[in-house]
Amino acid sequence: MALSATEQKTILKKQVQDWTTELKRVADLIAAAKGGNCALVMISSTDADHVDVAPELILEGAMRVNPLGWPQGFEVTLLNPTN
Repeated sequence: MALSATEQKTILKKQVQDWTTELKRVADLIAAAKGGNCALVMISSTDADHVDVAPELILEGAMRVNPLGWPQGFEVTLLNPTN
């Protein structure tokens, strides 16, 4: 028996919530290992123009990175770079 679109959406929403909870746990482990807090962020595009945009460009756009690069004093690590 196939799932309805609503059922599929509900299952996917729950899965994303579970994965997000796990990422929060991993962020705490990373912060503890580094000896200080860090911000682990998930940035998702909300408009159709960015559906096929590389993760690096989504991150740079969302953080409004200037042409000179990242601000000094921060280490930025993208966890899912384009292959």
